[in-house]
Amino acid sequence: MLMTTHRFLIILVFLTVGLLANRCENPLKDEQKKEQVIELIDEYFVEPGQYIFFWDGRDKTGNYIEPGKYIVLLEIKNWQDQETLTAEKGGKHGKNDNAHYEPGYWLYDDLLEPEPNPFQIMSGVNIPVRLSEPTRIILRIYKD
Repeated sequence: MLMTTHRFLIILVFLTVGLLANRCENPLKDEQKKEQVIELIDEYFVEPGQYIFFWDGRDKTGNYIEPGKYIVLLEIKNWQDQETLTAEKGGKHGKNDNAHYEPGYWLYDDLLEPEPNPFQIMSGVNIPVRLSEPTRIILRIYKD
């Protein structure tokens, strides 16, 4: 019984390490020609927890984006993750703005599903990010 428990724990550790190691790949590595729309965040955050960042649907020049598919890319240290979202025409300026911070402790950093998705461009979209420790994050949006 004890030997079986140890084998199970060893297998569980290897599976966990393997899953976390796979999360370190660059999601855009084969698509480096994607056009960067905006660098939304490049800051150091001291408090772990869940941050909700609001993107108002504008590009780096201040103009509203075109309807279509976009990629949200989160970079933290040597780790990157991405989510896709769809922008639709219309909306009311800032209607979806729900930017805030929720204190909490997480086992790992995570980029969650943007909300709402799809979103109306002028209404904007919320991008939730969970931080497990103080760290610098970069959040970029690319045209898909």
